[in-house]
Amino acid sequence: MKKFLLIGMVLGGLLLVLSGCMFNKAKGLIVYGSNDQVAQALESNKKDVDSSQVYAVKQDGADETLTIFLQESDAKKMQKEDVFSKIINSDETEKLKELPATNGKMLLFAKEDAAEITLDGKKQPVTYGGNVTFGDSRAYAQKIVVVPDNMWASVKAKAESIAVVTMKKDAADYITKFKDVDRVQLVDFNS
Repeated sequence: MKKFLLIGMVLGGLLLVLSGCMFNKAKGLIVYGSNDQVAQALESNKKDVDSSQVYAVKQDGADETLTIFLQESDAKKMQKEDVFSKIINSDETEKLKELPATNGKMLLFAKEDAAEITLDGKKQPVTYGGNVTFGDSRAYAQKIVVVPDNMWASVKAKAESIAVVTMKKDAADYITKFKDVDRVQLVDFNS
């Protein structure tokens, strides 16, 4: 009887060890907010942060109309970190394999196709790039617009920041520690 109990305990322990290896824990966060908010949140959590990269973005609208504008050169850097995901359906996403070219026009990532967006009360032409978002869900902005670098200065919108953060351990344990920012999103990406 003791032998069966010992074997059961060994198998149970082995199962626990293997389950930790089989289930990947997300090590990444995306932090949204003003430059000061993001900088302060990173500073207060620096002992738990493995690496971070802060990107200057602009945003227009609020809630259901919130649009984030991102410079094309920064979008390319974020693409290398696997920050973007293509939404297949409500339960399924896949990493964006390649960032579409802007070809000199603004590139729109949104749930629905559109040929233009409204920015600062004016219609702006865009090329639709698909149902793509940061991470695995549309947790913050409804639309992401990738702006060619030479057009960046013409985007009249509120200056904000996004930080792509890699934590030393499971990022889910740290979401609540990033306080006084607009939003924190769990994300699984390469670092």
